Amino acid sequence: MKISLSLMFATCILFSNSSKAQAEIEIPLWQNGAPGLQHQQAETAEDRHETGRLDRYISYVSKPTLTIYPAPADKATGTAVLVVPGGGFRYVCIDKEGIEAAQWLNAQGITAAVLKYRTLAPDGDRSWKSIQPLTADTSRAMRVLRQHAGEWKIDSKKIGVLGFSAGGIMALQLLVDQDEGDSGAADAAEKLGNRADFIALVYTGVPGGKIPKAGKNTPPVFIVHASDDPKAPPVVAAKIYQQLLEGSAQAELHAFRRGDHGFGMTPADGSVRNWTSLYADWMRDLKLLDK
Repeated sequence: MKISLSLMFATCILFSNSSKAQAEIEIPLWQNGAPGLQHQQAETAEDRHETGRLDRYISYVSKPTLTIYPAPADKATGTAVLVVPGGGFRYVCIDKEGIEAAQWLNAQGITAAVLKYRTLAPDGDRSWKSIQPLTADTSRAMRVLRQHAGEWKIDSKKIGVLGFSAGGIMALQLLVDQDEGDSGAADAAEKLGNRADFIALVYTGVPGGKIPKAGKNTPPVFIVHASDDPKAPPVVAAKIYQQLLEGSAQAELHAFRRGDHGFGMTPADGSVRNWTSLYADWMRDLKLLDK
């Protein structure tokens, strides 16, 4: 069943997390409208029931948003993570790779920001030439997080990215596009840097088929993949890891025997179910979970 979604430009919804109620805030990513791609068809959502829980795939996104899930006050570490769901650039898997990730991050004391980025038409061209302009949404989201760091009680030097599948490709593209901002920009957010302080890639591919080169400014990277992934070749994860190490970057790779593609935060079975614990340990090693 498909239903139309109305975009909320700025809204607050109360939700329960731990023992405290937190304010979930959704804002437009671009105050004056996103540049470039605009669909004539209204944004729609389809619940595919793949997880047995609410599992919406959102398509025809023209107006990207950023939804903030603040960490519970009694657990807050000051760390924030931009969550970029997958969906093959034609959809945004907003629940299993977005909202569920945000809820898990909140339980670790991390403020989450779920990005609903612009998508290509479901039957449209998926060449890198068509996809690349969409990656501007990820850069913009990082700048907006830094712009509101004080308001949202996050440390502007502890903002990372968690990207699933296509979202992982967008996270990797940040390594190519990272900059310190434009001091002469009229838009306050554009004055700020878009660099991620740490990155997690879950069953990812690579932008334009090319692995970004690592260097001294490359942040620590965590990679998780299933060896039986039929959509994103697992050898790609190994190549990303190798290139990071060759560029003297910090990297950690976990390749599970099985898990398929799209296992999200709560895989149904197998050792891949432990990946979130490994992710938490990795962040703990980086002192990102310290209050």
